[in-house]
Amino acid sequence: MGRTAILVGAFVAAAVLSQSNAAAQNVVEVRAADTKYRYVDWNYTFANAVVVDAFYVGVPGSNELNVGGGYAFKRGHLVLTPLVYAVFGKEESQRGVKIALLASFEKDGWKLLCFIGHYARVTGSVSSYQVLDTLDLTRTIGTRWELGLQAGFFRAEGAWNTQVGPLLKVNDRLGAWAVSYRFGSQNEFRVGRVLTF
Repeated sequence: MGRTAILVGAFVAAAVLSQSNAAAQNVVEVRAADTKYRYVDWNYTFANAVVVDAFYVGVPGSNELNVGGGYAFKRGHLVLTPLVYAVFGKEESQRGVKIALLASFEKDGWKLLCFIGHYARVTGSVSSYQVLDTLDLTRTIGTRWELGLQAGFFRAEGAWNTQVGPLLKVNDRLGAWAVSYRFGSQNEFRVGRVLTF
């Protein structure tokens, strides 16, 4: 875990020590579902595009804290943010590294937002896994509404848990509300709130 700690520390140090006159951005996101899925995220993007991110994700039998960062690369309407996290789990002495990519694209009323990652075990008995949580594809309707699809998956030890279903978002001056119903291995009703400041 030594190299991981150094890498995560370097991301955090670069973010904390960087200086810029441009505005930075905080994003806080909370999600909950009837499957007892829960998610809380704080993300800070500095004006120089360095990103610091910390999130908790929990499902029955698993509680993880992910702490890390990365850098946002923007080209036209596309933003790609590679991220590296140190992962600390409550169960089974879980410690590991997560390599992830956050992607967003907006053009002509279409919006795509995607987070995909790979967890590699360092210690403990939690196996490596891949996760897509979530892929949102929406079309704006009027000035506040978005309608589209939400998809996700969790893959561990060769077993897939996939979900896809309709998504409705309502944007306001503070961020957005999201409601989805995802069908798949386990049907799930999910509600989320994003705050941007």
